[in-house]
Amino acid sequence: MRVQAAKIHWVVTLIRRNRTLFFALGFLVLGTHLVYLQAGPLMWALLALQLLVYPQLAYWRSARAADPLRTEMQHLLVDGLLLGIWMGVWGLPLWISFMFFVGTCLNVMIFMGMAGLWKGVAAIAAGVAGAAAFNGLAFRPHTELHTSLLCIALLTGYLLIFARDAYRRGVSLRESRRQLGERLDEITRLQSQLQDQAQRDPLTGLHNRRFLDEALERELAACAAAGLPLALVLIDIDRFKRINDTYGHPAGDEMIRRLAELLRERVRDEGLIACRYGGEEFLLMLPATPLHDAAALAEELRATFESLRVESGGQMMRTTLSIGVAGFPEHGARAPMLVLRADHALYAAKLGGRNQVVRADALPGNAPPVPAAAT
Repeated sequence: MRVQAAKIHWVVTLIRRNRTLFFALGFLVLGTHLVYLQAGPLMWALLALQLLVYPQLAYWRSARAADPLRTEMQHLLVDGLLLGIWMGVWGLPLWISFMFFVGTCLNVMIFMGMAGLWKGVAAIAAGVAGAAAFNGLAFRPHTELHTSLLCIALLTGYLLIFARDAYRRGVSLRESRRQLGERLDEITRLQSQLQDQAQRDPLTGLHNRRFLDEALERELAACAAAGLPLALVLIDIDRFKRINDTYGHPAGDEMIRRLAELLRERVRDEGLIACRYGGEEFLLMLPATPLHDAAALAEELRATFESLRVESGGQMMRTTLSIGVAGFPEHGARAPMLVLRADHALYAAKLGGRNQVVRADALPGNAPPVPAAAT
């Protein structure tokens, strides 16, 4: 069973393009030096094999390798070794050797870093040493002027192509970073929305009890540290079950929404929080608010809601509120105790006939639990 090759890395494709193009041009440039050397058919054939056939063989091998990128990095070192052999065979001609050296070092350093640079230098040195060991090394630095100029032109073109590719990759990278930044901002915004939605009641848009449990502890500690009061106003819609039974649950939902709108209008200052505590119960958390101011606000809410006429399904409805008020430091220093005292005050308002505000400090001790009929 044939193993499918790994996906070809973009670096492999890029190197194939560069190697194919510049080795082909290099064949034309180096051909002028072979003419100068009066080289025989064997050297021409070997140079053609190196510069025209080898790039395609290298790509063929990389494309079928389990790790194409790693294989191509090996080919870069093979490039240096083979070019080093030609340098040694020709006696280190100055401009040709310089072109080979710079091209090899540029490739390995861009794709392999400083460690690759030293590997590239070592590969070239190994090629030169191998040629010297096999054929001796006669130093012949001279090249014809036209060959030197062609080497300069080819090397310049190679550097310019690399610079252009680096610029394009830089632009692409900046654009990718910009898009990534926008996506991260969008993710952050969506996460914030999701977190906010998780802490809000879907029917009313007010904060829910989960949010209150976290915020109350935090605000109570802040008020205690600053020596400021904090008040809780616990609100319950009177005879809510009768509204649902008489007009239907959509009518009950509309009554809840209207109360939520009223609370949202009255609680606009920073730090003041209105939440749906559960069912038809709502709670206001009022940091830095004395107990008597909270009771006055509760009375205003009660009177305003009593005068409301709520329309649902073509029918007009009205009802009242029972409200309990408790505050720090009068009724406790811990959140559960404050909520319990406000709850007792609310039950007292229910037992006292509904449609009224009761402060926790008006209760004679602990209020008894409210019977089911009192809701």
